[in-house]
Amino acid sequence: MDLYSLRAPLLLLAAVSCCSCSLVVPLKISGVKGKYATFPITIPVSFQPSAVKLTFMTSAGESIPVYSNVGGNVETSSNGRAVYNQTTQQIQLGPLTPVDAGQYIVLLVDQSFNVVQGQTTLEVLDPVTNVIIVPGLPEAVEFNSTVVLTCSAEGSFLSYSWLNGSTPVVADGKRLVLNGSQLIITEVLRTDLRGSIFCIAKNQLESVQSTAFNMSVSYGPESITMKKVPDETVLKKGSNLTLSCSAVSSPAAELKWLFNGAELPDKTATIAYANLQENQSGNYSCVAYNSKTKRYAASEVVTVSIIEVISGTNVTGPISLLIAGNSTANLTCKSSAGRADSVTWFKDDKPLAASDRIIISTDKKTISIPIVQKEDAGEYKCKLSNKLSKDSGIYNMQIYYGPEKVSIEGPKKAEVVDTVVMKCKVTSIPPATYIWKFNGSLLEITTAEFKIEKPSFENSGIYTCEAHNHITGLSQIATHNLLVKGEGELNDQLSSGAIAAIVIAVLAIVAIIIGVIIRKRRKPGDIASPY
Repeated sequence: MDLYSLRAPLLLLAAVSCCSCSLVVPLKISGVKGKYATFPITIPVSFQPSAVKLTFMTSAGESIPVYSNVGGNVETSSNGRAVYNQTTQQIQLGPLTPVDAGQYIVLLVDQSFNVVQGQTTLEVLDPVTNVIIVPGLPEAVEFNSTVVLTCSAEGSFLSYSWLNGSTPVVADGKRLVLNGSQLIITEVLRTDLRGSIFCIAKNQLESVQSTAFNMSVSYGPESITMKKVPDETVLKKGSNLTLSCSAVSSPAAELKWLFNGAELPDKTATIAYANLQENQSGNYSCVAYNSKTKRYAASEVVTVSIIEVISGTNVTGPISLLIAGNSTANLTCKSSAGRADSVTWFKDDKPLAASDRIIISTDKKTISIPIVQKEDAGEYKCKLSNKLSKDSGIYNMQIYYGPEKVSIEGPKKAEVVDTVVMKCKVTSIPPATYIWKFNGSLLEITTAEFKIEKPSFENSGIYTCEAHNHITGLSQIATHNLLVKGEGELNDQLSSGAIAAIVIAVLAIVAIIIGVIIRKRRKPGDIASPY
């Protein structure tokens, strides 16, 4: 008799008792609705089943055959949904429906009628589907917003995890909190949601990842910088200047420009100026504004000085003649272009400083000499300079003075055969004119030199030279006595110098004679008495 013919008694035997029972299936098996559940069978290697049966037990205790295979003859009440794989020792049931959930008994019989069986519970899970991220806010502001992301999914016994890109999101329990299906981020940072966010919904059988989610986190403005080209503080008048402003901000910041604190009409990131003028000197800055964060950021202030190169420097002075001791002189230094930061005066290439006679104005552009003196004559130089250039102007000051220190040079005695030359010396600007007089009578000589060839005795007398300055209007005189002698008469008379020499020589001879006499009176053997 074969097993097939004995299948009814065998099944009845299994239903009544188990001769050799062991746990051949897990206590619990899970499957997903619409998919297959696997009943893994664990039996000893020596046990070779000839009959296999899967039975479903209803809640009322009714036994419903699901699958049987006795000696290769297969019977199924599940419309072929149950399949036994003898090689892997597994029974697969599916596609599963919710009514498949419940208790199952697995029975195996070998050729010797040894029986093993096991009981398990099949759990039919809903599939994990529709996994999406639902934000609590459409957008967030860094430091301000609390972002709540909810992982919405359908399925049974779900748990959730999160990815930022490919990196798992790790909760710190303070700012980042995982609460069931929610990811809660307090005082959100831009890095918290940088890149794509994914949520994963899973149970013991399935794991489904949502599509990428991206949330905009508004931040800034910050790290605002302003650049200028050329990068120089002082620029020449007529130069070009480009200013650019940038800030780290999301969304991009709105920019406005300030000049000396007043808002400019420019709203672009770059402003360019051509042909700069001096009135464009001042303080430039830019301000960035984020309409989402409602925050402002201001750049550092950049100072730009527009300076014109100094040129056409000129020193102006008195147009009237300057007379020493009488006139006043004012010198003014100006340039036709450019503004000077420094004014320096020189006289005859030496620095000129204020004194009790020279007054320098507060702006140093004018010097005043209330009463000029002849020493004030010379070259005056004014040097103007600024941060880009320097230039100078020159004024030559002429001072008229004199006549001063009038004197007559010439011999006081002469012989009739000599030539007498008398010179009238004087200091005067302009040069003086001359009048000569003899014993008070006007002569026809108008030069500084008066020459008399072979004077006569009648030429002895007092000679007067009168020097006159036609600009100062001043005159000054000097006198000179001349004595005319006959030929050879001056040689017979010793001059005062010769007389003095003779006297000195005589005195020297007398001194020598006195010394000799004193020596002769003293004897060599005389010894002075001690008493």
